[in-house]
Amino acid sequence: MLLPRPVSPFFIAPVLLFATYLPAYAQGAKTPGDTPLAGATISPDDADGAKMPYEKWLRLVRTDLVDEKFDDLDQAADRYRSEKTRGQGGGWALHAMYEALDSPQESDKDTLDHLAHLERWMAARPESITARVALATSLERWAWVARGHGYANTVTPEGWKLFNERIARAQSVLEAAEKLHAACPQWSLEMMRVGLAQSWDADRMRQTFERGLAAEPDYFYLHQVYADYLLPKWDGKPGDSSAFAKSSADNVGGADGDELYFHIAAMLIRRGDDSFPAHELDWQRIQRGYQTLSDHYGSSRQTRNQMAFIAWRFGDAQIARQQFLAIGDKWAVSVWGTRERFDRARDWAHGGES
Repeated sequence: MLLPRPVSPFFIAPVLLFATYLPAYAQGAKTPGDTPLAGATISPDDADGAKMPYEKWLRLVRTDLVDEKFDDLDQAADRYRSEKTRGQGGGWALHAMYEALDSPQESDKDTLDHLAHLERWMAARPESITARVALATSLERWAWVARGHGYANTVTPEGWKLFNERIARAQSVLEAAEKLHAACPQWSLEMMRVGLAQSWDADRMRQTFERGLAAEPDYFYLHQVYADYLLPKWDGKPGDSSAFAKSSADNVGGADGDELYFHIAAMLIRRGDDSFPAHELDWQRIQRGYQTLSDHYGSSRQTRNQMAFIAWRFGDAQIARQQFLAIGDKWAVSVWGTRERFDRARDWAHGGES
């Protein structure tokens, strides 16, 4: 199978590509139809240049892993990394590739089978940074499956044991990858997630974050994970995450800084328990960032839903209504959580109950 040819970041409009997506650590699966690229098309590596639906591309990536076509997978990831391919909504093809390689598993047996493919990839191609990062990604998510997402005092002793073992294994895989002559920003992102799980101190987390920026300064997912780390639920104090969003955007400067600010804000405001105080962020700057993002890459299902959610949290019915009209019925569970919440926010924007 030939994987899709990456599209130049300067020619995006005709082709819907990779949208921003923050993974939910559920028992193996994302909700069907709520992928970053649901309904999108991409260009495959064939002579006729025909468009391929994203869902087909996703199946092909996962089939290549099961069929152990490791050369194809490495070549595709290397292209996405070197060409910095981005798509509709500004998301990175590299990030989408790792999401595709962490395919849903419905049981521990499925996960063990999946991990075995990744381990054989790593053994067959010991210089592959992609194989190691993909394995660490699946191990880290599997750790959260064991722990669950409740408060610490709700986790069973066996849950803690499995969580710590799987996180430690993910860390070991990533540390071994440091010997490779390759740099990947997703390596740092996954190592930061390991740091979150292990409650790393601020200096160690900052060093890992900065290493990722050195590999790819525009990989905005790094800023999102670091901003998450600075929340009070992890290692920060109230106001730390919003201050980081501002300083990061200011350091980039101009419209590109505003675009980064939107990405960070979209993560912070979309907390599962709505505990993040939206008023800490600059609503006008978020709007500028969304406009810049849309000008550069177009809006996507994911970014439109993110903007509608943010406008709802800020109580801006006019902006929310504009986004809901564009969304139609294509809501994103990764943003809203439930259809009931989406409907409630949409009714509010159109003058109904909040």
